[in-house]
Amino acid sequence: MDEEKPREILSRPKEVLYAFWLTIASLAVGILALPLSSEVVRSQILAFTIIGLVFSLAFTLFIFFMILKGRNWARMLYMILFISGAPFAFPAIIVAFQKTPVLAVIRLLQLFMQMMAVVLLLQKTTRNWFARLKLQKLMNYQLT
Repeated sequence: MDEEKPREILSRPKEVLYAFWLTIASLAVGILALPLSSEVVRSQILAFTIIGLVFSLAFTLFIFFMILKGRNWARMLYMILFISGAPFAFPAIIVAFQKTPVLAVIRLLQLFMQMMAVVLLLQKTTRNWFARLKLQKLMNYQLT
């Protein structure tokens, strides 16, 4: 029974999983909203849009899989990128409200889901999980 305690202590909190699924949902909503974006209509930048989309999807998924593996640097990077990018999303949303209100609502929904993911990653249980993983890693280095 004592052997199960370390596994229980190091089990991933549900907040991390919820943050992951919120991020996946945000990415999916963004992909579904892509045809509503007026930039996609222009064929000159269609290739750049697709390349940018593929890169951002791959990067976001990589960061979140690192978070799921317990990498605190990835959690910090995700939060820093959201916090530094969120102020720039609002002017784009305001412009979108004037051109395509449906797209603006979708962008607001995406922003809200990403914000909730960040809030979940800042919860005490999540912070404690990352701290316990770090402590376990340090202890294993000392034992070997």
